[in-house]
Amino acid sequence: MLNKNSDQSKYTRRYSPRHPLAKYAVSRIDKLELRPQHIVKAMGYPQTHTIPACDRLRHVLSSEILGLNSHDIDTHFTANEFLRELLLVLGIQYEPFQEDIAQIEYDLAHYPYPLPRYSLRADVDFEFTAGANWMSRGGASQLANAYLPKNIAKMNDAERESVVQQCIDEHYKMYNGNLPYDGVIQGYRLITKQRNEIINRVEYGLPASSPSI
Repeated sequence: MLNKNSDQSKYTRRYSPRHPLAKYAVSRIDKLELRPQHIVKAMGYPQTHTIPACDRLRHVLSSEILGLNSHDIDTHFTANEFLRELLLVLGIQYEPFQEDIAQIEYDLAHYPYPLPRYSLRADVDFEFTAGANWMSRGGASQLANAYLPKNIAKMNDAERESVVQQCIDEHYKMYNGNLPYDGVIQGYRLITKQRNEIINRVEYGLPASSPSI
């Protein structure tokens, strides 16, 4: 099995860039053939601070938010200052990325990190036949998903609740009586996850407009 970093050079194999700016920075590091200790020295870190500074460098270049949520890591740079100085050393202009960086900082100031993930799903009773294989069962089960807008985590509670109710109404109108294997929708469930852990679960009944059972 090939190592996932086997295509990286000795100058970049310690980085796992996830943000486009970080990927560009890593490509510059490779082109300039810079080792971590050379970069942090050029940034102005004293030799006695080389190891923690290199650790911070790896963190920033491997972070999907460029390490901008980090505070009080050292006394030399704030998160934004560190990024600016790093780009300067690598010969990358800050201005083209300023808007994206500002958006990350705004989101960190106004929303939890990482953003919670919401999933809405109908509770469906299927009458699977003996001949229903795992593919057909899985396909039927997928129809129970009610898809939410991507920005739902950034909505306030009232906005989110309104959107959830709307999604429930739309899903029920589309699939009530139209599910395979005589699937009957019993209700809906909203699950909230953060850091891959379920932090909240809300049960919903059928829409008010649904016929009485």
